[in-house]
Parts: sequence; structure tokens; C-alpha cells
Amino acid sequence: MKVKNYIYKIGAAFLLVVGIASTMGCNDDFLAEKRPYGSFGPDEVYNDWTSTKLRLNYIYQGSLPNQKGWGSNAPDIWPVGGPDILSNNTEEFTGWGRYNNPANVIDNSNIDKFFYLGTNESPWKKMRECTDVIVRTAESQTLLESQKKEVDGQARFFRATRYFRLFKRYGGLPIITEIQSTLLRDTAQLRAKRNSTEDTYRFIVNDLKTAGDELPARWEEEVNDWGRITSGAAYALAGYVANYYASPIFNRQDEQDRWQEAYELNKTALEKLNEGHFGLSYENQPGVNASNWAKIWCNMMGGETLNSEAVFLVICNNIVDSYEKDLMNCWEQQIRPTNALGSQGISPTAEMVDLFPMADGKRPTEAGQYTYNKKLFFLNRDPRFYRTFAFPGTEWKFSGAIVDHEEQSPYLSGNEYELQNFAWYSTLEKALDTNQSGYFTDLMGNSGRTIYVRKKSQDAALGERALYNYDSEHGFRYNGQPLIVMRYTEVLLNFAEAACGANKLDEAYNALVRVRQRVGYTGDCGLDPAIRSNRAKMFEAILYERQIELAYEGKRFDDCHRWMLFDGGIYQNEIGGTSWIPSGWSGNTCAYLGVKPLNEISCHRMELYIDPSVFQATEEVTSDPFINGVITKPKALTLTEDFTTETNEEDGSLIFKNANVKALADFYSNYLQRKDITTMNYTDEEGNVTYGAMPVWSNNCYLMGLATGDENNNPNVVQTMGWNSTARGTGVFDPLSKNPILDPNQRNPNNN
Repeated sequence: MKVKNYIYKIGAAFLLVVGIASTMGCNDDFLAEKRPYGSFGPDEVYNDWTSTKLRLNYIYQGSLPNQKGWGSNAPDIWPVGGPDILSNNTEEFTGWGRYNNPANVIDNSNIDKFFYLGTNESPWKKMRECTDVIVRTAESQTLLESQKKEVDGQARFFRATRYFRLFKRYGGLPIITEIQSTLLRDTAQLRAKRNSTEDTYRFIVNDLKTAGDELPARWEEEVNDWGRITSGAAYALAGYVANYYASPIFNRQDEQDRWQEAYELNKTALEKLNEGHFGLSYENQPGVNASNWAKIWCNMMGGETLNSEAVFLVICNNIVDSYEKDLMNCWEQQIRPTNALGSQGISPTAEMVDLFPMADGKRPTEAGQYTYNKKLFFLNRDPRFYRTFAFPGTEWKFSGAIVDHEEQSPYLSGNEYELQNFAWYSTLEKALDTNQSGYFTDLMGNSGRTIYVRKKSQDAALGERALYNYDSEHGFRYNGQPLIVMRYTEVLLNFAEAACGANKLDEAYNALVRVRQRVGYTGDCGLDPAIRSNRAKMFEAILYERQIELAYEGKRFDDCHRWMLFDGGIYQNEIGGTSWIPSGWSGNTCAYLGVKPLNEISCHRMELYIDPSVFQATEEVTSDPFINGVITKPKALTLTEDFTTETNEEDGSLIFKNANVKALADFYSNYLQRKDITTMNYTDEEGNVTYGAMPVWSNNCYLMGLATGDENNNPNVVQTMGWNSTARGTGVFDPLSKNPILDPNQRNPNNN
């Protein structure tokens, strides 16, 4: 199957026909750019339906989230599941993040430029493109009203997404609703002032509500319009924006009217999505160990087999040597191990592996039917566990042959592929060192990885046709798997959270039950009965469910940020005084929820290594115990097995329901040891190393400040409180105030 991104292709054609914005030479003026029509005028573009749609398609091409890699540190991102500049600060990923590393002192001289990235990539340029479409379409004398609504709604959605990315970081922003001049002599016009956070929120939500009222619940011609924004997607994002505004980051006093508004918007979103026949894919059909749940990311081909889960998605491309290379989905390439010709894979933290529920729905730390064994971590787990992580001793098949397999992989083809990576050491001392990783079997060498993120993988065993073109030179690079940015389950969880905030706990509970029932739970699904009558416990249960259900989908950082989970917000009074204390949340959001702050969690990487009393050898390929026949590989599980056990009442031993699962458990017990390797190691100025140091999230990073260049580009934008100002003193803009200081000439008296 060839997956084409038709939206991109039309946009690319428009580049050739109409032309597009260029930079203004070396000028770095705020919002500055040339007119976006080349030699054509707006009347010529917007009075013709075909060219208007081409213009709209260009907005899609420039505004959709993507997975072009996460190492660029580009701050203007929509997290999609990888270890990006934001997500690295959570417990999903090992090592330090940009903002929780105690070695980094973040101030306005080195803060990432979320606000302004340069003329070409500035979010303001992207928003101006959207505003251009909105204004010019409305002015058109020839477009039909139905056509105007169709274009206006989509352009407003993307303008809102750009504003929302900045809103999360800063709160109040300049609100630009007209097309600004691009002439140098009009530079003053471009230097708009910040608006309040409340006004910015209203602007974003109004754009999304307008879009939701103008767009269809489902497009009639899905063959041509699959992937376009629907009314449900617009209201879904509006609901999430409202949840953000109602969360502690902006709602320190827990004002109930914000939660009520969020509840109404999320309820409308579900109604619109249901009208468009969106819903929980495979509801009442969980499959074995959530196999159908795993298909959500595999079976999206459009037409009759359209996935009902995908609310907001990005169509990607898999055509070899296509000019659309930037639209290839790099996820499969990123998560696959090197001996499958992947990039190297993504390691989850040991903390993430250990926090997934047990098979009865109870947490590993709770009393329930099962007792958690950290070494035999794969027994008796939540069905989603087996589709979120790949662990040694399991199959992970793919479609394709490995030509030079003797040098690159032990396997001839993806149909044979197994994950059989166990570490070994040359000495007992090294094996016991929690700061050192071993050498791995199956040609995995110094990979340092035992457990891999498997989430969203196109596992061939699921029976779905691969959307990548695999070859021995590029691996999974040419991948046309659509990227789901927002899915129905997330909207349902957004609704549950808003319902909880609005004290509608029964509705929140029912939504949680529905999410768990989809993957095979029954009855109360293992949920704590206390959450039905305790708002704080319900909030925490919802956040926990989001952490499991939405793991590695790019959602965790926002949850940690808006709920202030890095430290509970306990030092916020040092920035903004008493009004900044999260008083509506007992003064500490972490204490309110009953969770450990991220600043008290040092993340580790789990390693399974062969006990040196069983085998130890020089750490090189030729010593591999599987190659030498010293140890026989365990039989790889297919994930169709029953992983649950019972306990023998006489001697306390485990009674297995599947012989192959027992065999793997016996291999783990007889041959392996587990250690959690420190990944947060800190070296101070004197060269002293602290292994397993605690992260430090600076309390002013909850509400970001403007970089020095941002203030220089637009002196009318007032710096955020808690940050140094280029002009003088410290920032005076209060993102939590309904009437903040907006005039740059009005300074805090203490800054004289």
C-alpha cells in the first residue's frame, strides 16, 4: 500500500503556483514577513475556490504536528510521544531533561525561545498565515457561505493550536485578529502588547467553538478529506484547553466555574464525536492481552476501515525517494532495536514499568489478588502493559527481510524476530555496580537497553498490513503510519477530569470504567471505591489512568505541568506572593493528590543480566552465551498467552496457567538478576559525582519568561514575573491576574 499525504501534496503544488511567504532578509522584526501570495493578489486567490483550498492546505502543511525526530530541541512543538525537550522532564524517560537538571540554571539569557524562533519558524508567522485565510476568506465576494465556513473553521482551529502551545508556557499573549502590515515602516504596529491570560484563553476557545460550529461532524468525501479537522476535533481541543485553564497552573484557588465550563465543552465534544461516529475502537472486543487496543495505531487506512479512535490525526507518507520525506512517520524506526535495523529503540524508565496496574486493576503497591514481583515484572499485569513495553523473551515481528543478517541481526526476516537481549558481565563487581551497564546478547552490544517502548508499534503478529516499506538499508524509515495526535479515549478522560472538577463524580467514574472495560476489565475494574465520593482521589485516579492509557503519546508533560507535579507548587509565593499559592489545592497539589513530587523521583533504567555465578565472560560479541551454546534462549512468547498466576496455598508457590509463561519465568528466576541503573548522575563544580541525584524543577519554569531576544524583538511585550527583564529589573506581567500590567513603561516600584 502506498500512503500519500494528499494535504501536503496540494500544499506543495500551491508553493509552485502561487508562491509563499519569504523572510525579510536579515531583518528580525517581530512578525515581519513578506506578503504570502507571490505575484498574485488576495482577490485572485480568495475569489477562487480551488486556490482558496490550496491556501488552506498550506496551513495544514505548516501547522500539523510531526515526528521528524526529537533531538533538535525545537521548543515550538506538539509532543507526540518521543523524548522531546519537554517530555524528557517526566518519569517516562531516563536521564535529565532540559528543565530538571540541577546543572542547568535557566534564566532569560538561555531559556528556549518558545515565544519567537526567527522569522521563518516563528509561531507568529504561522498564526499570521491562519489569520490571513480567516480575514481574506470572509472578504471574498465569490465564495459560497458554505465554502467560507469550511475554510474559516479549519483556519481557526490551527490558529488556536498555535496560540495554545504558547498559552501553556506563558499564559497571556498578544491577540492578533487582523492582518498586520509587513512593511518595515510599520514595525511599531507589529509590536503588540500582551493580553491577560483570561482574555487569551477566551480567544482560543472562541476560535475553537466557532470552528466546531462551522465544520461537519464527519466529512462526506472521506477518500479526499480524511484527516481534515471535524467539529468533534475542534470541541475536543476546546475542552482540553478549558481543562488546562481550570487546572492548578492557572487556577490556584480552584474556581469552580472554570471546571463547569470545561465540563460543558468536553461534554459537547463527546456529543459531536458521537454524531460523527467516533468512539472507542474495539469497545467490547479487547482481544487477547489488549491486542485489539494495540491495533488502534495500525489499521488506519481510511474509507470503510477508518479507525473510529482517531479524532485528530496527521496523514504520513511511505513512498521511497519522495519529495514528501518530511512527512514520513519516524516512530517505528525510533522504537525498534538495532538488530531489527531500527535506530536503537527508546528505553522506558524502571519507574514506568513498575507503576502499571496488575491484572485485577490494582496498583502494584495496593493489596489485591496479585503480589508484584519486580524481577518477574511481566506476570499478572494490566493488558496494556504487554502492548506498551517490549521485554526479553517475547516476539516482536515485522514485515521484511534482513539481507546482511549475519552482521546486523541473528534473524533472516522480521517474521522470525524475537527480543532476546540479556546483559552479561566479565566480573561480579561490574554486575553489582548500579552505575554500569553490561554487554547484550543477540548482537545488541553496548545498547544499554533491556526494556523497550513498544507502544504504537506495527507488530506483524497483530495481523494488520504494514504501513512502512522495510529494507535492509533504511529499516523502517519509509513509514506512512498516520500519527494520532488526539484520540477518543483522551477526550473521554478529559471529560472525566472536568466532570470531577465540577463535582460530578459519578460521571467521572463511569468514564474511567469505560476506558478500562475496553481493554478487558470487568465489574469495578479494580478502581478504588473511595474515588466515587472523594474528589481529590478521583482526580488522582484520572491522572494515573492517563499515565497508563496515554503513555508515550506526548501527554505526560502537560499533565505534570498543569497539575504542578514537579514540586506541588510549594514555592510559588516566592514569585507572585500569596495569590500564587495553590490554596485551592491545600497549598500543595502533590499533597492534595497524594502523589510523590517528580523532584523526589530519580529515574532508572531497568537491566536484566545473567547472574555471574551462572555465566561471566569478556564483554564482546564472541562471548555471547547464546551463540556459544552455553545458555539456550528461552522460548519467545507470542503475547497470546495467559500471564496470570494463582498461589498454591500449601507452599506459596506460583501456579501458572500457561506452560510457556512458566518456562520464561523459570528462565528469569534461574539465570537472571535485575538491577535498576542510575540515569540521573550529577557532577558539581568541584567534580564530585552524585549518582541517582534528584531532579530540580525551577519554580519559575511553570510560567515561562521571555528570552532576551524576545524582549528585544518586541519591547512592548512585558516580561513574566519571576524572570529578569532586558529593560531593567524583573518581570511584572502576572499571568494569574485578570488585570495584569500590560504597559512596558509601568514598572514594579521595587525595580527602580
